Amino acid sequence: MAKNKRDGFKIISKLSYHELTDETNKPAFYLKRPKLCAIYQLTKTDEIIDAVRLKYFKIPKSYPIDLNKGFETYIFRKQNTPSQQLNKVFKFILEANENILRPYSASSTKANVSKTEEAGSKTHTKPKLVLCQRGVLARLMLIPYRLRGSQYNDTTVYATRYCGILHLVDPVQWLSCTKNDSYHGKFEQVCFSDDPHLDPLTDVPVDDNITTFGIFRSNIQDFDLIYSAEVSGVTSDHKIIDIRNLEEINQCKFIQTKLLWNKENRDILTHPKCLLWWAQLYLANTNDICIGRKDRDGVVRTPAQLIKVQNMPKNQKWKPSISIRSLITMLTLINETMSNINCPFTVWEFKFDSYASCIKTKIHRGKTNLSFLPDSYIEKCKYQTRPN
Repeated sequence: MAKNKRDGFKIISKLSYHELTDETNKPAFYLKRPKLCAIYQLTKTDEIIDAVRLKYFKIPKSYPIDLNKGFETYIFRKQNTPSQQLNKVFKFILEANENILRPYSASSTKANVSKTEEAGSKTHTKPKLVLCQRGVLARLMLIPYRLRGSQYNDTTVYATRYCGILHLVDPVQWLSCTKNDSYHGKFEQVCFSDDPHLDPLTDVPVDDNITTFGIFRSNIQDFDLIYSAEVSGVTSDHKIIDIRNLEEINQCKFIQTKLLWNKENRDILTHPKCLLWWAQLYLANTNDICIGRKDRDGVVRTPAQLIKVQNMPKNQKWKPSISIRSLITMLTLINETMSNINCPFTVWEFKFDSYASCIKTKIHRGKTNLSFLPDSYIEKCKYQTRPN
């Protein structure tokens, strides 16, 4: 591995647009439809509680919509550190009735190999578990289309491998608190109600810290994925009585809102953000997206546009198959690079450098300010993956 003496990174993979986007003679990978396994609410005091309600989408009927209203009382989101990012996933694992981590231990994997596999296959691929936030997966899916050198296109992921399980988080993301940064929260408030038969309440302060999250499970090749993703609400003409009935909740049509500037006279689906939105929505098993166009003064003057997520990739230069293949390629690279690591504190920093068109890594050994696994989870992980 080539090492850059200036920043301490080692290059582990060179990337080329042709190779990443070439569909000929390349296997297709299937990302299993994500399943919602739990719903939590993050409170203004950072407590994670079981969600007791979902919000209901109500498409705005009256225009213009002034997104500046209520800015004086708008409560911006707090900084989300790496050590906080997996809290919702850890809550799901620690409180589950089943031993979620057990199937990924060496002994149970061997025991689960079927007689057919033992008789007909010389090797058995051990399943690999990845715990993360949706945003990490989405950005790995975008890499083939982010090869042009720019700081915006660069991506960094922190990884810790412990008991055979990969834990992935983002670096600290500095949030800005300008009026423009409040527009999305206000637009979401305008579009969602606590009751499908009532109009949204738009005269109360928006608190961007009170959010609803889902825990999703999916699978791609031999990687099992458990991750958290923020959810906005559902489209329904009746109120959901029991939000703990996940079988019913998984049949709901989820929807999310987004905003674009109205300065560009272009089809929404040709916007550069469309690929990122598709990846985010696909990973959260979301059916529809509602997009509003805001003027420079923060006012939505034209009707919001509803788009089905399944239609977003049509007639695009980007292709979902390429993004999904990128995800499995990057997860495989991270896992293989860390295959001999078993430490709850050591953090590997993986960086996609768009300027150099490469993936490079740097190791932060032992317990540092970058270590992000809490003691409660470390003990649980060790206990649940121990040999019989």
